[in-house]
Amino acid sequence: MGATSIRLGSAQKRKLEQAARLLERRSGRRVTHGQAVEALADAALRRPNLLDAATDRLDLDLTSDPFFDPSFVFDMGKTSARIVDKLLYGEG
Repeated sequence: MGATSIRLGSAQKRKLEQAARLLERRSGRRVTHGQAVEALADAALRRPNLLDAATDRLDLDLTSDPFFDPSFVFDMGKTSARIVDKLLYGEG
């Protein structure tokens, strides 16, 4: 399984949880956050015009992103997916 992590602010997480609950009601089964993200991405790929309204709300100014800190610099040398997974998740 090729898993990844994404950082969400509290408002973003709240929206993801609302979307997951909506999907659960419609499907009648439990939906993980990963499944909700995948369903939302699939919907956006099928109907890209739905994203037009959201485009102007996207703030790409990283200096206002609480998870972005340009003072952190990592030189991990030569790496592979296995090494990164081991460093981040303790798996290998």
